[in-house]
Order: sequence, then C-alpha cells, then structure tokens
Amino acid sequence: MSFSLLNLVHTLHPTPPINPASSSECLQTLEGHSSSVRSVAFSHDSARLASASYDETVKIWDASSDECLQMLSIGKTLNSISFDITDSYLHTEIGIIDISALSGSFALRTGSEPYNPKYRSLALSSDGIWITYDSENLVWLPLEYRPSCSTVLEKTIGIGVGTGRVWICKVHLNTC
Repeated sequence: MSFSLLNLVHTLHPTPPINPASSSECLQTLEGHSSSVRSVAFSHDSARLASASYDETVKIWDASSDECLQMLSIGKTLNSISFDITDSYLHTEIGIIDISALSGSFALRTGSEPYNPKYRSLALSSDGIWITYDSENLVWLPLEYRPSCSTVLEKTIGIGVGTGRVWICKVHLNTC
C-alpha cells in the first residue's frame, strides 16, 4: 500500500500544511560575496546577519537593509559561524573573531578594503600554521599537525588532519 507524503502528513497532523508559496516572502537579497556562501548566522537581537563565503570573507549585514556593515578578510572558507550572546564576537571553527567595532551602527564605505580580523583568546591562524592567542603567534604547527578541520573551545583546540588522526591540544598560559 502506498500513499503520498501529503496524506501521511495529514494523517499525523489533521491541519493542512502551510503552502510555502502563499505564506512566505523574500524580504531582501544581500549581494556582495564573489563566491557561494557557506554559512550564515543571525545576531541574538536579529539586527545583524553574518555570512561566510568561499571567497574567504565574512560579511556582517544590517538585517533590516542591504547594507554591509563590516567585511573581514579571513584567508580561508569558514564552515560554521555564530554570534556569541553579546553579539560582539563571532564563533568559528578556527577561533573567536572580535567584531565589537560594530557596537555603533555604521555602513562599510563602498570600495573599502576588508578588515583583517582580530581573534580573541585561543585560535588557529587562517593558514593553519600557527596556534595563536589574541592574534599573536604562539605555537608553530609542523606539517603533519596542520588542520584539515578544527574546532576551538575556550583553551582547547581539536584538530583533524589529513592522515585521519584527530588531536586535542589544551593550552595553559603563564601570566607572569
């Protein structure tokens, strides 16, 4: 016995499903990346949208207009971005990017060069050669330890490498 998905949905939920064509609208289209977008995230207050692209940039947009507020030159494609609870930082797989310069609302001037990001705390350089702290090089990574993927959480970095190995590094800094 076969039946359509619509019949199955109607059986599970007697209220008819919403027709997306009649109930949604495109509010705006944000244009400006030179390649496909890999990841997007709303700020917690929904005032901004961040987009990470294969063009190796992150753009911060005003969600109520089509204005690009900030463009960051990352140097690699980011697969995952999210705002922290204060909306002052972007969490990424290579570390936390400080975007607090956007505390006041301003639009990026047309033709402006992208900013180089300032990373907060522990991170990986965009080329995967360094473990950094507050954007300063800390530990140089030999070729066999360089990431094909990574994650950073507080003082710990997890790195997947091309050989199939995964290694975890916990960093303790002396503050003397």
